[in-house]
Amino acid sequence: MTDDDLEMNFTDLSKFRKKSEVPPYPIVGIVGQQVMKKAILLVASNPALGNIIIIGEAGTGKSAAARGLKDILPEVETINGCDYNCNPKEKSRLCQDCKSSVTELNSSPRRIPLLEVPIGASERRIFGGFDSQSRLKPGYVGQANRGYLLIARANLLDPDVLNRILDISESGIHKSDKKHGDFKHPASFNVIATMNPEDGELDADVLERFSMAMKVQSIRDIEERIEIVRRVEAYRLDPVDFVNRNRREMEAFAQRVKRARDLVNRVDMPKKVEDAISKILQRLGQDNDRARKALLEGALANAAFNDRVWVTIDDVAEVADLVLGHRGKA
Repeated sequence: MTDDDLEMNFTDLSKFRKKSEVPPYPIVGIVGQQVMKKAILLVASNPALGNIIIIGEAGTGKSAAARGLKDILPEVETINGCDYNCNPKEKSRLCQDCKSSVTELNSSPRRIPLLEVPIGASERRIFGGFDSQSRLKPGYVGQANRGYLLIARANLLDPDVLNRILDISESGIHKSDKKHGDFKHPASFNVIATMNPEDGELDADVLERFSMAMKVQSIRDIEERIEIVRRVEAYRLDPVDFVNRNRREMEAFAQRVKRARDLVNRVDMPKKVEDAISKILQRLGQDNDRARKALLEGALANAAFNDRVWVTIDDVAEVADLVLGHRGKA
């Protein structure tokens, strides 16, 4: 195996994903990068955690890991034909079409959506708008409702557009800006963003809007690098077979995520743990609502993912760096 062979990394996966029927590289197939994979699984387990960002050089598997989440997400009940994946049990959060429907709203299970904003996508494609027949065409923020929106190389996106996406994600509602027509629809989704620092930095205020941030580095261990090459080559030769060979482990993680999503709202947060969180935030000068919510929800997600109905100090410790490491002092 030559040095050139060892340069093959997850950047090369984009060359093998041109056909829509090609399955994404499975998250369980990524060598190492345990912290990154865990953060993605936690936000899948507890959508209340908010938005996360993965920072690292090209080839570290950032976008591949996020795309691989698609086959681990569970199904949810969704109104048939709805562009916004409306939940039939949440009447107050239906889109206008579902609210105004004169027929019975039938529903069926559908996998939680994970959409990716292409680099260079227009604002109209991201936010939606009206066509020449005055029909509302939803954008990515609408289609991702109740799901996840991947923004690869987020630091190349117009800062105003990125802030607007984060505003919508946090509010769960998208209201038009009038110049593109008057409409409102549910848009509750989590952003999974990636960025390569070589492309430029994100403003600190924008970075702090992410509940979790993690830095990933290229793997240097020679044995692990050889294993990366082996797996990427196997995927390139036969993506379907590669995914099938990882199916059992993928299904195991899918069951853990589904169980965690069902469990997280029943997880108890003991007062001594809440007090510990307050002391940590105060000591670090980060005692604000955004940091507190992220740390609480991160700890809840960690407990639920580990199939527990109570939070421990260890849960807080396991997510503290992810939640607090990228924040400036209050």
